[in-house]
Amino acid sequence: MDKKTIKVLIIEDDERIRSLLRNILIFGGFEVIEAQDGASGIKCLEENCVNLVLTDLGMPGMNGWEVAKRVKKKDPDIPVILITGWGVRIEEDSLNRSKVDCIISKPFQVNEILEKIQILIH
Repeated sequence: MDKKTIKVLIIEDDERIRSLLRNILIFGGFEVIEAQDGASGIKCLEENCVNLVLTDLGMPGMNGWEVAKRVKKKDPDIPVILITGWGVRIEEDSLNRSKVDCIISKPFQVNEILEKIQILIH
């Protein structure tokens, strides 16, 4: 899949982190859609053809786990990356049950985000 055709949905309540992720993804050649919370993220998912979702874990209302479940319910083939500042360590069984494809801890590196996406979309 060509990077230019890949649309990534960012769901993050912290505008600074959302902006940083947007800039990383645009730098990486991806098309970006943004949402500030889980509910608006799911609405964006329903209105757009999305190839990958990056979601924060800790958000008011709908958290990242619930976002992942809803994304996978809509389309099990859409990869979901969960971003957390809580230093969550999860066993592989738990990760599989949660429907999350990958977890990235904050603070993250630019190349870490881009590498994880490349792995998941190929």
